[in-house]
Amino acid sequence: MPLLNERKMRDRAKHRANAEKLAAHECLDRIRNQSRKRYDVFLSQTMRDAEIVLGVYDYLEQQGYSVYCDWIESPESDRAAVTPANAAAVREAMRASDTMLFIDTQGAVQSRWMCWELGWFDAAKGHVAILPVVSQDTEYYHGREFLGLYPYVRIDIEGDLEIVRPPATGPSGVTLFESPNSESFLRWRRSTSGFQRPKVIG
Repeated sequence: MPLLNERKMRDRAKHRANAEKLAAHECLDRIRNQSRKRYDVFLSQTMRDAEIVLGVYDYLEQQGYSVYCDWIESPESDRAAVTPANAAAVREAMRASDTMLFIDTQGAVQSRWMCWELGWFDAAKGHVAILPVVSQDTEYYHGREFLGLYPYVRIDIEGDLEIVRPPATGPSGVTLFESPNSESFLRWRRSTSGFQRPKVIG
């Protein structure tokens, strides 16, 4: 049950762009014209990862989810500028989304917006999960710093999204692996509490 693979997401983006005879950024522009009022997923991501983002977007759409990506839907906004107007637009989009998937890549470390988006969505709705896109195939994810406090996404044996609860480590160094530690994305997004967060160890 692997994590999403960077090369496969890039290949998926190129395939979609080639099929539509468009460059990746032109595909994203076309997607923008199909905007909706409600979304299953708000993608927290960085423009530095445009090709990866298009691949993830395409994958999630193929899974049947409606997806919001701010610079696809609102290309006129300057994400380099941290302004009240930009923040208000992002908040409005997050309010219209049921869940947040935070795309964790090397580029995400440099984003000015992603941590703010994660904090807002966590406080407002709770349905936040980390979506790691990795260069080497693996089944496990160890989130850097505070990202390890959130459940993460991997692909189950049937090719569907699965939400995995990370292990929790207490002050004494004891690590707790809870069971069951995963559930389907569909079940997770309908849950009203817990959200697959690790428990606090006293």
